[in-house]
Amino acid sequence: MRGFRIVAGLLAASSSLLLAQKKEAAPSSTAEVAQLQGVLAGSWAGTLEYRDFSEPATSTKRVKLPTWLSIELTGPGLRFHYIYDDGPNKTVTETSLARIDSATARYSIMDPAGKVTESYAIAGLAQLREGRGNLTLTGTGTEDDAAVEVRTTMRVGRNILEITRETAVPGQPYTFRHAYTLVRATPPAVTPGK
Repeated sequence: MRGFRIVAGLLAASSSLLLAQKKEAAPSSTAEVAQLQGVLAGSWAGTLEYRDFSEPATSTKRVKLPTWLSIELTGPGLRFHYIYDDGPNKTVTETSLARIDSATARYSIMDPAGKVTESYAIAGLAQLREGRGNLTLTGTGTEDDAAVEVRTTMRVGRNILEITRETAVPGQPYTFRHAYTLVRATPPAVTPGK
C-alpha cells in the first residue's frame, strides 16, 4: 500500500501544483480557479499497474488493479480519495493531501494529520496550458528499506491522467515502479449536430 500512498500523493501534489501555477501567472479570479480545478477535480476511474515485488528482482511481472479516484479542493490543497479493487470481496481505500509551495516549485505530501511525509521538485509548470500538459516530479524516497531516486512523469489531459513512477538506486538507471491510467468517470458531453 505504500506505493499507493506515494502515487496518490503525487497526483494530489500535481493538482495543487496547477493551482499554484495559475496564481503565479496572474491574480486569480473565482472563474480562473474554477476552470483550473475543473481539470482535475471530480471522479476518475481506471487502473493502477505496478511491478510485482513478490517476484524476484529480475522479474518483469506486473499486476493491474481497477481504481477509482475522487479529487476535491480542501483548504490550501487537494484531497485525493482512492478505492482499489484488490480481489474478490477486498477493496482498499486511501486518502492523501497535498500542498504546493509555488515560490520554491516544490510540493508536500501530507498525512491526514497534516504532517509532511514527502517533498518533490516540479518541472514543466511553465509549459502547462489551461492546466493541461506534462509534468516531471523528482526527489528521493525509500524502497525496500533502501534510498532511491524517484521520477514521476504525469500527463494531464482534458479527460485523462497518466502517471508513471520510476525509481532508481543512486547511480543506476530508472526502472518502472507503477503507473496510473485514469479517465473521467463521466463521459464528456456531446453537442448534437457537431
